[in-house]
Amino acid sequence: MYARQMDLADMQSRLTTWLQGKMPHTRNLSISPLERSSGGLSNETFFFDMSWQEAGQSKSAKKVLRWQPKDFQVFPSYDLGMQFRVMECLQGTDVPVPKVNWLEENEEVLDSPFYVMDRIDGVIPCEVPPYHAYGIFSEATPQQRAKMWWGSLEATTKVHKVDWKGAGLSFLGIPSGGTGPVDKQLDYWEHYLNWIKEDPQESHPTLEAALNWLKENRYTPEHVTLCWGDARMPNTIYGPDFDVLGVLDWEMAYIGDPESDLGWYFFLDWQYSDGYGIPRLEGTPGREETIQRYEELTGWKVKNLFYSDVMAAFRFGVIMAKIAKNMKATGVPTPTEDFERDNPCTQRLASLLDLPAPGGPKREVTNIEEVTVTVQLHLTGPGSCDWYLISDKGKGTRHEGTAQKPDATCTALAKDWDAIQKGDLDRVQAFMSGKLKIEGDLTLMMQLEDMISKHNHPE
Repeated sequence: MYARQMDLADMQSRLTTWLQGKMPHTRNLSISPLERSSGGLSNETFFFDMSWQEAGQSKSAKKVLRWQPKDFQVFPSYDLGMQFRVMECLQGTDVPVPKVNWLEENEEVLDSPFYVMDRIDGVIPCEVPPYHAYGIFSEATPQQRAKMWWGSLEATTKVHKVDWKGAGLSFLGIPSGGTGPVDKQLDYWEHYLNWIKEDPQESHPTLEAALNWLKENRYTPEHVTLCWGDARMPNTIYGPDFDVLGVLDWEMAYIGDPESDLGWYFFLDWQYSDGYGIPRLEGTPGREETIQRYEELTGWKVKNLFYSDVMAAFRFGVIMAKIAKNMKATGVPTPTEDFERDNPCTQRLASLLDLPAPGGPKREVTNIEEVTVTVQLHLTGPGSCDWYLISDKGKGTRHEGTAQKPDATCTALAKDWDAIQKGDLDRVQAFMSGKLKIEGDLTLMMQLEDMISKHNHPE
């Protein structure tokens, strides 16, 4: 996600005027300063509180603004109205989506289309660092992790069980019979792959080989349903008891084979763990028991999951290639020299389809409790200092000064680093904007985020 620079105070003022027009019977309407969130790869998201008077009573509400991106887009086209309408159609179904309020497609209001919806208070598992290394999932007990996993899976099956025609979701496009649902997805992702190429001669060998395999192995789905398109725990909101409160992000929703969501669910969890070289946490249910539970919840047999495994890695591989191009364009360092072609997605495809390995060897899983790791912190500007953390088999100690040959080095202005630690500056936005620079073993750095925070200040 590459955030635009804007005058948030001006945006707040313009939004307040627009909201007053949407609520003409209210008085003294005001909103709090907009709080930016990093959530997602392609959306720009803001939180704000509303307060107003209506019929002699004081009222308030927590809201979310989703704003259509303009710079460094991830997808070839971006239909914010489609996302809004999907959630609108899902109101009243078993799928727990936030209540959507208003859609504005006139760019003159806030310089891009946007919509406003209710905010659901809860916690969302991390993407960066991955939830197997940091945040609510890693801090939970094995039993709580299992509850979160099953909750998100159950929400996915509720999506698949929606009467999508009755709910008015035919606008997503009804695929033709036979292999039509698969063909429709292949056409979209082939177009996406061609869109990211900067010239016709540009080659992506692993992705192109995977696309050919997918075309040659097309099949007729047994079921055609609404597909979430982005089924994963970081798109799930959990409550204090780890119950699912809501599911988010509908930019990739489509009508197709529901098994594709299951393949995506497995692939993203693999990437957040083994794909990054991070151990999968105890309590996280395995593949076979998840398939069994999915079949119990739906009453359907899973028959084409290997195809969905390949499709998921291919889809995210195309997205990853575009993200890598965006990173290169903004001068952000990438984990590998040719990250467009050598990343967890292409490595996974090579393994699944017995293709030549892209780039160097796959990152091996490293258990932080079995190794000794040194991370150097180089903080510059006012309040500057150098210190380093040594994690010896999971036990951390802080040392002042400069370490010899650290495994990873983190560089930032002292004020930006403090803002990250306080939660005032999102670490992903800081990294993407160049305010936070990380050199060395990024996987180890991600696993030590919590330990680094705990040792941020001298005792």
